Amino acid sequence: MLRQCCTEGNALLKAVFQGKLRLTRLLLEGGAYINEGNERGETPICAACLAEYDDPQTRQKIVRYLLEKGADPNIPDKTGRTALMHACDKQAGKEVVSLLLENGADPSLKDYSGASALVHAINREDRDTLQVLLDACKAKGKEVIIITTDTSPLGTKKTKQYLNSPPSPGIIDKLSPACMSPSEVEISTSSPVPNYRVFSVSPPGRRQGQPGNLSQLFV
Repeated sequence: MLRQCCTEGNALLKAVFQGKLRLTRLLLEGGAYINEGNERGETPICAACLAEYDDPQTRQKIVRYLLEKGADPNIPDKTGRTALMHACDKQAGKEVVSLLLENGADPSLKDYSGASALVHAINREDRDTLQVLLDACKAKGKEVIIITTDTSPLGTKKTKQYLNSPPSPGIIDKLSPACMSPSEVEISTSSPVPNYRVFSVSPPGRRQGQPGNLSQLFV
């Protein structure tokens, strides 16, 4: 079931969700609070990422305008999701994700289930958005070495994220995820992609066999 934004009683949220940029401008110029949330904590910038627009350019224009007017992309809703997480989950596109990141969206934040924007992008198999997020994490000094989904003997699926401690060259496929890094961070997800593995972009000069590039995205 698609998640919809509750706009009842909030004219700005309704204008944003319906893609009415001119009305959005008029409401903000008239004093509407740009970061006001609805009963679920969803702000206008979240609504722009959740909406289903007929024209993809509409989302970019509204997101850009809201950010220019001071929208905070890191305000979480009542599930802990930020605009960036919603953009990744709704496959809003790398352009929208880039706009959010350029205006202060934090890719390392997690929702209340423990999932970051990176995990939401993985679950949607959105390769382009994933590249943008990996680059942003690396630029902030938060390089992701590997992310993988695992199925336990009981059938429980988890997405695991390994940071700053890559496995030895040439043995990635010989070790179980639990053995690969002492700095493991587990992130629960509701519908991870089975057998999914991601490696971050390698710095120049990294030896062959070490985690490297997005050609290794789908294993």
